[in-house]
Amino acid sequence: MPIRFTRLLTAAAVSTALSAPAFAAEPINVGFFSHLSGNFAEYGASFKNAVELYLDKVNAEGGIDGRPVKLIVEDDRNSPQEAATVARKIAATPGVVLAIGSWSTTASLAAAPIFTEARIPQISPTSSHPDFSRQSPYQFRQHNTDDILAQYNADTIHKKLKASRIVIPYSQDDWGVFTVKSTSAAIEKDGGKVLLTEAVIPGSKDFRSLISKIKAAKPDGVFVALPYQEASIFLQQLRQAGVDIPAGGGIPLTSPKFIELAGKAAEGTVVHSIFFAGDPSKKAFVDAYQARYHKLPDQFAALAYDAAGVGVAAIRRVVQSGKPLTGQAVRDALANGPAYQGVTGVSKFENGNVRKDPTFLVVRDGAFQVLKD
Repeated sequence: MPIRFTRLLTAAAVSTALSAPAFAAEPINVGFFSHLSGNFAEYGASFKNAVELYLDKVNAEGGIDGRPVKLIVEDDRNSPQEAATVARKIAATPGVVLAIGSWSTTASLAAAPIFTEARIPQISPTSSHPDFSRQSPYQFRQHNTDDILAQYNADTIHKKLKASRIVIPYSQDDWGVFTVKSTSAAIEKDGGKVLLTEAVIPGSKDFRSLISKIKAAKPDGVFVALPYQEASIFLQQLRQAGVDIPAGGGIPLTSPKFIELAGKAAEGTVVHSIFFAGDPSKKAFVDAYQARYHKLPDQFAALAYDAAGVGVAAIRRVVQSGKPLTGQAVRDALANGPAYQGVTGVSKFENGNVRKDPTFLVVRDGAFQVLKD
């Protein structure tokens, strides 16, 4: 890690720059919301860790033209109702010019009308349903849309794991419903066959009925379109039932929490990701994250880090232009700005969307490794 970057991070650790006690200038307010409690809280924790890491670095370097960036943190508990509530709270806070959140499409969509009405740009690090960026010109995303991810899903199970007769358990929510439909279409377009799809209610813990159906279908592969909690239990019960077919998964399974919870049942699972902590080109970010939080960053941390980065770059352009700093001005800077090179690749918005290439990973010996063809 460069010596200068290390010193800056040390300075940030000594005096957290988010509260910016050393700054006399008025802070620039950025809202943040995700699920920091309840099911899937690991995703939200990764988000928050990464955004705070990035903003501490910015503030340790003097802020944006001498103004500190202050983060306003809210917990939406992965609930659309709570997401709308905290979005109103953030939008009502004077001086907020950017909102980062949420993790799920459902929560992000619930917050979108509030930020649109307030003319505050909203960047979701992970919301992948195409409808999110269609809400208004104020919605932006850091990850690929589900129609692009569907092809990566199909490649994971059909091309990388060589399965042709496939079953798909999926989460019964906006993300899961779209994912199973688009992934099934991509698999069959590529010559595979989807034998069974089954909706899983969030929080489910008993998969015996589903596993009986899977045994009857006699597939040669399973694509798991579930969050890490349900996915880990499902795979444990699937393996305990003697079903040893190859398993692939979508972006929720890229969290290290999946490996931790699934244990040996995770071995051999293949996923696709636009970030891999073992990539030497990401070393500065990985080292800084690991030094502060004592664990490796996952894809969700990386996406949130880039959401903060591209947002700050837009704010900086507005400030340096001499124009009034407003949410509308930041939205325009995001929409019309140059490509941003981050740890998850290049972010160049087109109608709020980006496109990034995947890396295929496999779980080996309790850790993610690059899948070798």
